Amino acid sequence: MSNLRPRLCVLEKESSGYGFHLHGEKGKTGQFIRLVEPDTPASAAGLLAGDRLVFVNGESVEGESHQQVVTRIRATSGALELIVVDPATAELLQKHNLLCRKEFVTEGIPLPGQDSDSDRGDAQSNGTPRESTPVPRENGDASSERSGRLSVSSSTKEERAGPRPRLCHMKRGPSGYGFNLHSEKSKPGQFIRAVDEDSPAQRAGLKPQDKIIQVNRVSVIGMQHSEVVAAIKAGGDETTMLVVDAETEEFFKRCNVLPTEEHVTGPLPEPASERASEEEAVTVERKTSSASNTSLPAVTRSSPPPEMEPAPAADGLGLGMSLAQAKERARQKRAAKKAPAMDWSKRNELFSNL
Repeated sequence: MSNLRPRLCVLEKESSGYGFHLHGEKGKTGQFIRLVEPDTPASAAGLLAGDRLVFVNGESVEGESHQQVVTRIRATSGALELIVVDPATAELLQKHNLLCRKEFVTEGIPLPGQDSDSDRGDAQSNGTPRESTPVPRENGDASSERSGRLSVSSSTKEERAGPRPRLCHMKRGPSGYGFNLHSEKSKPGQFIRAVDEDSPAQRAGLKPQDKIIQVNRVSVIGMQHSEVVAAIKAGGDETTMLVVDAETEEFFKRCNVLPTEEHVTGPLPEPASERASEEEAVTVERKTSSASNTSLPAVTRSSPPPEMEPAPAADGLGLGMSLAQAKERARQKRAAKKAPAMDWSKRNELFSNL
């Protein structure tokens, strides 16, 4: 269990505000604390410059735009609860492909591969006691604590970090949904060109350059622009769209998998290149083992080979045997075409019969 963990900062708004500045950085996803003013609710709550904002009032804001996060903060009535991570904690989560969870604030970050309480909880839950492992047990009954940590660890594995499609549900406003749809000649598919500020589309998480995968649970891959527009309008005053950004689209292309609604929160596929490398390694290992098992007896074999095509071998021994066998077959064929050999002891009998 690492000592690094997210921090919960509770702020009470004053007449001059909370006292911190929020901004986004190029090349980084997420919203960051740029400046914390002294003697303000932000500084009193422990907010630090460089912190990355993860939760606002218990809701995850990872992946949301700057305007969406600002809107959430401004809509707060009462105390503002922010969960943030400093750069070191953010790097630790990224290193282990972990999504930040609210439980990490109090329970810490469970790191995979460490011999911790959660590891021993895994062994107990699987019904396999680890008696042979010389790990001292804690005094007292800590089963409930272990099971709690186990559930966090299991959920983290299922929700590992990675590019995911997004499901955007929106209700039509007085001026529509608030986004523009367009297609590009160089790329197949329909894309979001622009999203209006403070619109149903923006609140649903739709972003410019998103590619539409499904409309109301129906795939629109291969559809024309007019067909996709018709599918959106067919939903009436509400529509649900499954979309991917450029990074997510590229990831699923490498996996040779079409994004679906299950990938929004469920397990992500592995890139095809990684699966192919693993399968190739297994195949090479099996072929190497097979070649070793079949070539060794061929060296010590004294009986003639069977009347069948020999399997190709890695050395020259198999090739020599194959050539000799071919010569023997050719000789047998020539011999079969010749007239049978005459028994000269019976030549007089033969001539008299003629």
